[in-house]
Order: sequence, then C-alpha cells, then structure tokens
Amino acid sequence: MSSDQHSPSHGAGFFDSFDSVAHLVRHAGTNPPSAPAADSGSGTAGRPTAPQAADSIYRPTVRRPMALLHVVDDGRDDGEVVRLRGDTTVVGRSEGDVIVPHDLLMSPRHVRIDRLPEGGWRLTDLASGTGTFVRVDRAKLRHDRVIQIGSTRMRFQEVDLTEAWLIEESHTGAGRRHECHGPVTTIGRAGCTIVLDDPFVGEIHAEMRCSPAGWRIRNTGANGLWVRIDEPVVMAAPAQFLCGEQRFVFEPLS
Repeated sequence: MSSDQHSPSHGAGFFDSFDSVAHLVRHAGTNPPSAPAADSGSGTAGRPTAPQAADSIYRPTVRRPMALLHVVDDGRDDGEVVRLRGDTTVVGRSEGDVIVPHDLLMSPRHVRIDRLPEGGWRLTDLASGTGTFVRVDRAKLRHDRVIQIGSTRMRFQEVDLTEAWLIEESHTGAGRRHECHGPVTTIGRAGCTIVLDDPFVGEIHAEMRCSPAGWRIRNTGANGLWVRIDEPVVMAAPAQFLCGEQRFVFEPLS
C-alpha cells in the first residue's frame, strides 16, 4: 500500500518517515544505583557485591499520557515548553491554547493537536491561509503538493513519470519555474539541477527521483525538507512542524 493510502490512524499519512529530531529532545539519563561500599569492620569486607538492576522510572499506568510542545526560538533548537495535558490543543496567532501573536503568516486558528484514544496524537491544519508543514526525511510527491526547502516554498506539478515542474511560491504569488527531469533531480545552492538563491538552502539540499511508482523526494540538507499536509497526520514519535514561520517540536511522553 502506498504512503498516500495510509489512514490518519495508522501512521504518518503520506510521509515515509518523520525526520529524526532526537538531537532536539533532551532526556535526563538514568544510571543503576552503585553497589554499596564494603564494610571494613564486618566479616564480609572485600566480598564482591551482586550487581543490582536499575528500578524502572515511575510512570502513570491508568491516566492518559501527556506530551510536550516546544515553541522553538529563532535560530535555536530550544525555547518555550508547553505541556499538553488536555485532549485537544489549538495553536494560532490570536486564538487557541498556544498563541504566537507576532507571526503574521499564522492564521488566527492555525492547527490543532488531538490526543487519540488508541494512542498517539493527531495534527490537523485548520484551513489556515499558509498551511502547516511537517519536517520529513522523504516523501512521495503528487500533483500540487507544496514543499519547503530552506525558506523557499515550491509547488510540485507533475507532467509525467519523467518530467515535472517545481514552481516557487510566496505570499505575493507564483515565482520562478524549475524543470525536473528523471531519473534524478538535485536541488541546492550550487552545482545542482535546480539552484536556489536562498541562504538557508544547503549546497545539495534535496534529491528527487522518478520511477514507475511515481516521484519521490529525499532530504539531504541541515535545514530539512518540509511538506505541507493536506490531511491529518499522526505523530507517534517526536516530530517537527511549521505554522507560518514558527517552528514547533512535538514530543510525546509515554
């Protein structure tokens, strides 16, 4: 079954995988308790002590799990941390539970995060004007899918299995058109099939491939590959998403 056919309750929608954000989620390490020192005044002095297994960290077993939403500061990998304890959290510019009033590209009610009864969390765009983008490692491209590389957003237009277009988009309208030819099209700042004048684009930022199964894109850049969601997606592991120009890191706890 193709990625596009996954239902929201069975995975990350059309994404092959969410990009790893392990380096953004900092967990406190735990070590097993050290063996007690030998008592020099007892008859067991110097006798080896059997190793002790580490106790499991206490976790709730009845109440539903919570999650953390990191509202990442500009140019950093950390920022405000919001604890999601309710079943629904709305993020927006002027309404909801998490408000980012200074981001003019964010809609008043932009996105919603729902805790699912069967486990996991669901991310839903609330018909926002500029869309919600999720960072992915790779994704299947279909006609009219919008991606972001660096700060450049582009719409994919498929001609056939050997030719396509990437059309730059901004809030003022469509921009440059870039031809894509199979089997491989590279996108980056220099020496690529498609060269973007964008300081946030890596030298070789992404790679597109076409096959009888369709067009796919893979991230190779430090600033990631972002894909606009057009249906709810499930976040069962740490994930990143963009609303307007605000980046969020979602961290489920279990």
